[in-house]
Amino acid sequence: MKAYVMGMFLLLALKPAPVVSQGVQLATLHVVVEGIKSSKGQVKIGLEKTAEDFDKGPLHEARYRGETVVSKEGRIEVHFRDVPFGTYAVKSFHDADGNGELNTNFMGIPAEDYGFSNNARGTMGPASFKDARFEIDAPEKTITIRLK
Repeated sequence: MKAYVMGMFLLLALKPAPVVSQGVQLATLHVVVEGIKSSKGQVKIGLEKTAEDFDKGPLHEARYRGETVVSKEGRIEVHFRDVPFGTYAVKSFHDADGNGELNTNFMGIPAEDYGFSNNARGTMGPASFKDARFEIDAPEKTITIRLK
């Protein structure tokens, strides 16, 4: 029993503690993007912390923090470091032609694959912040987005 208790104590002691900067707890957000159909172009990931920025900002533009990475067929992972604890939503798309924007067809329907945190989907447009939001309340958080 003592060995079990000591083992649990050591396990808890080794758990990463949140980084604190000027009284604000900071975390690392790991975003896994799956369903990338080719290695052409780039994948854009936008982290937003307000409904206004998420809902009104274009999919190709991150107003809070964004990353653009070289596309890789299958999946990629991006890390946002030093993110204050709080509520966020993520938007992503595969910019297959590398022009920096989400291409659409003549009816305005996306011609490139896209996705949101919680794998939220909008009915006649992008997902809402309300549906895509999640909490960061620990030193490490991983979310997975499946592009469609």
